[in-house]
Amino acid sequence: MSAGARVSSALVHDSIVTPFDVGLDVAPTVGVTIAGRPPHGLAPQLSIDFSTSDMVRHDADGTTTRLQHVGTLSFAIGVSHSLPAGLRGTLAAGGLKYLPSDDTGIFSGGSGGLAGLGVLDVAYRLPLGAHDAPRRWWLDARYDVHAFTTPALHDAGFASSQAVHRVALTLRYDFALTK
Repeated sequence: MSAGARVSSALVHDSIVTPFDVGLDVAPTVGVTIAGRPPHGLAPQLSIDFSTSDMVRHDADGTTTRLQHVGTLSFAIGVSHSLPAGLRGTLAAGGLKYLPSDDTGIFSGGSGGLAGLGVLDVAYRLPLGAHDAPRRWWLDARYDVHAFTTPALHDAGFASSQAVHRVALTLRYDFALTK
């Protein structure tokens, strides 16, 4: 189980009279990961992640306008490997779905299909707990990237999708289901 916060790059950049960006505010995020624990080598894992925040328009003059609430649900399948200095690295691929609160604005034709997702995660094992207890607390830094488009954007003439980069910092606790 993990919980933390996520930031992302703009979903849309355009210029009607002056340039503006539409993106998501800092988003609380929660996740669940199921992973194998081989003593050495690569460990398979499956992650499910949910974030929720407001979609915001940022104008060139510094003003912001809240547009609607948007959630994202993603899954990723990959492998992790132990690294030196208490670190663990993960590479994964999966999908992401936008869950807007309303079918308005850039989501007026729906949120579109599942977007392909690439994930890179580095976790640091925190030295918390009793000296002889297993260390199960981790600080995770997760980077992912996906292509963003919607039917409304396509209908408005946006022929290509926008690459969206997201970074999440979470605190994770590992539960051992077996000894």
